[in-house]
Amino acid sequence: MDFTPPPIEDGFTAEKLFNQGFSYTYDDVIFLPHYIDFPVEAVDLSSRISRNVPLSVPFIASPMDTVSESAMAAAMASLGAIAIIHSNISPATQAAVICSAKSCRVPILSHPVFLPPSAYIDSPDNFADSPFILVRVWQL
Repeated sequence: MDFTPPPIEDGFTAEKLFNQGFSYTYDDVIFLPHYIDFPVEAVDLSSRISRNVPLSVPFIASPMDTVSESAMAAAMASLGAIAIIHSNISPATQAAVICSAKSCRVPILSHPVFLPPSAYIDSPDNFADSPFILVRVWQL
């Protein structure tokens, strides 16, 4: 007699989840951490909002006057996402918001220097080769 317990199914496979013929909202799904048998680098989150507009990450900021102004549009674009500019303003103001967002340059740090909040900077040599020092507030 075999006394091994049956395998425990902790949810649906992606194929079963997405081929049921209906959609889920954020509140309908719980993602559980689990073992994966592929490298994290193999995960591709890129998507397209249209044929000509690719996104590195599938995030879109809401077209609300309290959300999508030039600062949010620039921040979303720097992450590879997009912000939809709201229509509660004139077309000229919309164009100005877009120009303002596109003129923002977000620096990309290649070799940042991390220091704790208690560190004392007494020389430019503390910066090493980086023009930035980032203060870490978490413990490694």
